[in-house]
Amino acid sequence: MKAERDLLSIEAATQVIVFIYESMDRSGGIQSIVFRQIEIAKKFNKHVFVICKYSTPLKDVPSKVRLDFQKSSEDLLKEIEIRVPHQKLNLDIIAFSPEAAPIGFLLQTEALKKRHVIRASLSLTILHPRDLMRETEKRHVHLMNKFVAHAIGLQNLVFMNEQCRITHSAFLSRDLSSNKIVPVPIDEREPRWMNRTNDGPVRIICVGRIVNFKAYNFALPSILAKFAEEGRSVSCDIFGYGSDEAKLTDLIKQYGVSDVLKFRGSIPLEKFDDLVSDYDLFIGMGTAALQAAQLGVPTILAIVDDEHGAHGFIDSAPFGNLGENDPSTPRRDLKKLIEAYLNASPQERMKISLDGIRYANRYVTDDYVEQLTQSSVSREGVARRLAVIYCHFYLWMARDNWLRKAVRLLKAQSTPRKPL
Repeated sequence: MKAERDLLSIEAATQVIVFIYESMDRSGGIQSIVFRQIEIAKKFNKHVFVICKYSTPLKDVPSKVRLDFQKSSEDLLKEIEIRVPHQKLNLDIIAFSPEAAPIGFLLQTEALKKRHVIRASLSLTILHPRDLMRETEKRHVHLMNKFVAHAIGLQNLVFMNEQCRITHSAFLSRDLSSNKIVPVPIDEREPRWMNRTNDGPVRIICVGRIVNFKAYNFALPSILAKFAEEGRSVSCDIFGYGSDEAKLTDLIKQYGVSDVLKFRGSIPLEKFDDLVSDYDLFIGMGTAALQAAQLGVPTILAIVDDEHGAHGFIDSAPFGNLGENDPSTPRRDLKKLIEAYLNASPQERMKISLDGIRYANRYVTDDYVEQLTQSSVSREGVARRLAVIYCHFYLWMARDNWLRKAVRLLKAQSTPRKPL
């Protein structure tokens, strides 16, 4: 009877979903997940909040759902309570990065003190095989991330696919085989791609961040140069933004392919469908590859950190894998895959399109948040109190503080000045 009363109490409460991610000021896979969930929440009369650092995130995140990354957990909860003035609340907290996890844990801890909060769940969603041990981060940051995973509870880690779970099991020295795998979600969209029959060049499009791990971008200049030498009629437009834009533009110049390969910069999310569906072939990874395939555009799924590697056309990848290297599946050569498309008959191209649509539609779901949080376990007792202390320390270390200022001052003083 008590379990039934608890269930009725949970169902009667107002559901509040909180997404936490540092940067919502640019387009990207995580941002697109959040935007979709905001729309889904509206459909089911749920309340959504987004905690992010920047004061001017994308217009897709209305100011009424935005909360400040820098605020304390007490102030964040107060704002939620003011904006959702109900007696009972169910709080689902989803963190999308190591730095977001301590904020989520402290918010959960604060919420559990309140009598009107019926449930406060937390998940740290792992969307990349190296989320907690990025190569761009220093070793002490890896160690801090390892501690924060233990602090919030390893049961609360949710992985996008099996490869993410394997790498983090090794990193954390724990068997995480019972942790949940929840592939990224996409919303429904109708196919609109048309199989062109004219004799013009095959038009390739890539959409994604211009960063080292999306290495296929940097292979395309040499591939397009070889196609030009072979007399093949192929063009390519690359859309995106990132820290390695200069590297890409230099390669385009180096291989002399600026007439057939152009870097177009970023595009708004709302223009993705119209733009991409007008091309013959998509190359990429992540949610962008899923969306392209769902539109019907034949899609090659590239491999993370492998310039010339690919899984094949997108339906060849294991479900949940949107670009990670997977030893259980054969690696394909990117140039040869493009050639396979160039040599394919109209019927074969249409089959590639239909297979991609079926594969992509497996990712359509309205219960992504429920899948992420249904296995959440709250830390209790001494473990919770120690975790709270560590999470405060983590955030202090992650943000500008007197120690960082002192290090900067020492470095500046020790740097020899150039003579005038």
